[in-house]
Amino acid sequence: MDEDNEIGLPQKGINQIIKEVVPEMRIANESRDMINLCCVEFVKHIAREAQRIASHDQRKTIYHEHVQKALQNLGFPADYLEAADSVLDACKVEAEKKLRRKNSRLEKCGIPEEQLYQMQQELIQKARQQELEQQLAQQQAQAAAVAYANAQMLKAPSASNSAPHDDDYDN
Repeated sequence: MDEDNEIGLPQKGINQIIKEVVPEMRIANESRDMINLCCVEFVKHIAREAQRIASHDQRKTIYHEHVQKALQNLGFPADYLEAADSVLDACKVEAEKKLRRKNSRLEKCGIPEEQLYQMQQELIQKARQQELEQQLAQQQAQAAAVAYANAQMLKAPSASNSAPHDDDYDN
């Protein structure tokens, strides 16, 4: 793929797809790049049509139904639509598995979620309290510095007081 066009699928994914489809063939790098560009154009083509359909439905989000309708409008056969549905279902299953793994990690920690939430709130409150204490200490330090500077100014003789006056001489 040329340097000007950074859009594309990860090369590893392209390689896996190619190997799955034609395991006995070697594919030149230029051909891999061309396949990648075709994939990008396919996605753009479907997305533009799905966006048009979503806009027609006065939606700002493209939903599964919009993509299905776009595939139909663009002339893809019914078995392609069914394959797209099965891929979507597989993606949903994988997402659910990831969520379960995340939840099981939470369960494995041995602390109930409510208690973890309470601990989090306490840590947030503690951090806020520390922040306030730091601000107060900073303000006190600034006030002390100002007071010290003022005291130093009062102690130092002013230039007008240190210059001799005519009254100071008794000639």
